[in-house]
Amino acid sequence: MDIGPDGQRAPSGEVATSLGTSDYIARLNTLGRTGVLDDLAALRAENREFETLINDAAVLVALPTIEDMIAFVTSRLLDRFIPQRLLFLVEDPFGEGVRQYLYRNLKLDAEPVPNDFYQPLRDWFRDNPHPQAFEGLEARMGTDLGPFIHDFAPRMLIPMLGIGGLHGLVLLGPGVLSEEYASHELMYVNRLMRFLSIGIQNSLYHETSITDAKTGLYNHRYFQKRLDEEVARVVRHESQAGLIMIDIDHFKRFNDTWGHLAGDEILIAIARAVRSSVRAVDVPARFGGEEFCVLAIECEEGRLLEFAERIRTAIASLRVPFEAKVLSVTASLGCCTIDGSMGLSGPGYLDKADKALYRSKGSGRDRSTLYRFGLLDRAAARRAAHSPLREARAAARPS
Repeated sequence: MDIGPDGQRAPSGEVATSLGTSDYIARLNTLGRTGVLDDLAALRAENREFETLINDAAVLVALPTIEDMIAFVTSRLLDRFIPQRLLFLVEDPFGEGVRQYLYRNLKLDAEPVPNDFYQPLRDWFRDNPHPQAFEGLEARMGTDLGPFIHDFAPRMLIPMLGIGGLHGLVLLGPGVLSEEYASHELMYVNRLMRFLSIGIQNSLYHETSITDAKTGLYNHRYFQKRLDEEVARVVRHESQAGLIMIDIDHFKRFNDTWGHLAGDEILIAIARAVRSSVRAVDVPARFGGEEFCVLAIECEEGRLLEFAERIRTAIASLRVPFEAKVLSVTASLGCCTIDGSMGLSGPGYLDKADKALYRSKGSGRDRSTLYRFGLLDRAAARRAAHSPLREARAAARPS
């Protein structure tokens, strides 16, 4: 039994509720003086912060490209504060230097910046793998990082770390509204950048798994996968696409004459020419050796040969300096329309494009040839479409 405030016994299990308002206020004041209420409010705010961060991280790691990830991070910073300058430096997985993503007031600036300061910072963060305030950093390093860093005036430098070690840096410049950042703002940035680091490293690993290391184009395996997917899409939507195969003319003779190092320079130059000649939606790849190929998305037969000719002329116009010499090559191309009505698989279309390529070589090289489906091809497609086995499989499918 509980004793009520009037001295009478309260029934068992009941809580006395007749405390006056002044008593509650007194107790709240006591809790306030001890700091418990402030701690509780801080915990609630921190929980909201963690919930926001987890939601942001879930979106971040699901984005397909590094550019998308960095754009998302800058958009999230806009909800809190606006850095005057923000620079992301990401090491290229193929040793092609450092990729730069410079933002001024959260707007992407394509102007390249000098990054001679990156290697000293990389060496420093290898032994000090945690965010560093820029103030006093040069003195601790014993290095002058140069005029760009001084003009940039970063408030914080954040290393991007992963299983493979350091793969980039983030330079957080002063804020627009207030040059200095509050501790909770820096905490949010540091935590978000950790998730960005994980996302970027996953993207870099994926990039190396589908990319040819020498040329930077997609590799053979990825191209085959994309070709099969595109054939299925063309059949499903009754649309068209194009396939172009490229072979460097007399490349063995070129290597025997100038050496394999010169041959590598030619391969890299051709890869750049091919990449600059295709659209963002297309799939350029190194097929193997001196062979390249392009999957042209949503490309009709009437435009495919023009597309191939644009690539051919870009290759023919290359002038590649090598050891005080200027080298050039030509290429032969074969192309084939991917037409869902033909009933071919990816390898089937590759065979047709290859036949067109050999016609180009047999006709004098340095030209493009389009494989045109004839009556025999269409008759074969019709027979395949109405074969007893195909009809039996169709009948066996559940309705």
